[in-house]
Amino acid sequence: MGLGGLVVAASLAYQPANMVWWAFTAVSALAWPHIAYWHSCRQRDPVQSEYLNALVDSLIVGCWIALLHWSLLPSICIMAISLSDRSFLGLKERWLHFVIALLLGAGIMAALIQPSPQWLAPLGVQISLLPLVLLHTAYTSHSTRRILKELARQNQQLKLLGRIDPLTTVYSRDYWWQKARTALRLQHTRNEQTCLLVIDIDHFKRINDEYGHIVGDEVLKLIGLSIRQCLRSNDIAGRYGGDEFTVLCKHAKAEDAYFVALRIRDKLAQIRVREHPQLRISASIGVAAADSSFDSVADWISAADSALYRAKTAGRDQVIDATLPPANRPSNRPATTPMPEGKTALPAREQDAVV
Repeated sequence: MGLGGLVVAASLAYQPANMVWWAFTAVSALAWPHIAYWHSCRQRDPVQSEYLNALVDSLIVGCWIALLHWSLLPSICIMAISLSDRSFLGLKERWLHFVIALLLGAGIMAALIQPSPQWLAPLGVQISLLPLVLLHTAYTSHSTRRILKELARQNQQLKLLGRIDPLTTVYSRDYWWQKARTALRLQHTRNEQTCLLVIDIDHFKRINDEYGHIVGDEVLKLIGLSIRQCLRSNDIAGRYGGDEFTVLCKHAKAEDAYFVALRIRDKLAQIRVREHPQLRISASIGVAAADSSFDSVADWISAADSALYRAKTAGRDQVIDATLPPANRPSNRPATTPMPEGKTALPAREQDAVV
């Protein structure tokens, strides 16, 4: 508003204007923006306060156009900037209100001063337009760039949040499936070893039935945290659905993945719910190494599911490897192997976004 007032003041300097219009220009250009800010800070509804302030702005701009004696160039510039600002504030749906306020202001001021049309603005008035046009353009460009950066940051956050299951804080099924598809392709093309763990919580439905779904959700949170604490830096855990979890053990042989599964099983057995100390958690885990015979991730999961089913039928709370012969399997007793250094459940770049 201040730069617009500079244009009006330059026009008044070429006309025999009394002090009233000088005072009006000074108040509307210098005092009104502070009054509008004070008004906005004290309103509960920011959209409504901005709407009322914008109406007054349009009324003032209409008065300025009359004070400019309808000079085309400054009048069009000030009017265009005023209306574009309304759109920038998200008030473009009410543009007709602002046009009416602008015309009303122009009509009132024209009735008071009865200006004679001066379509061609003096050179001094045209020069006074330069700060308004240049600075407004620079400010609009800066604000747009800042908004675009903020939108990009928020979109990145949404994308990251879409990868994470909100309850258990492990990866979501869709994102984990993408990682599993990539791991299987790398096994086919580069013979990169990756093993799959399918983890099913034993009798989880009984927990929901006996303790309620709130306790069940709390248990799932603790399960997700416990699984993450047992993984190596390159391992990828996901929630496959309900009480079933999956883990990709990258760059791992079958025996390495088997030990990871044992650590997870024993870690889950240590879970305690403060309000229900008698509650115990156990899990059955199926292990399957990626193989060239698997045409899809579904085939890979089916192999691990078969091992999981054998673990269930063997009495639950078991770890069964689909590809490792029984004679070569490590002991199914609680694992005592220490966790490797640098262990974490998620890549370091994404861990902070989840915690």
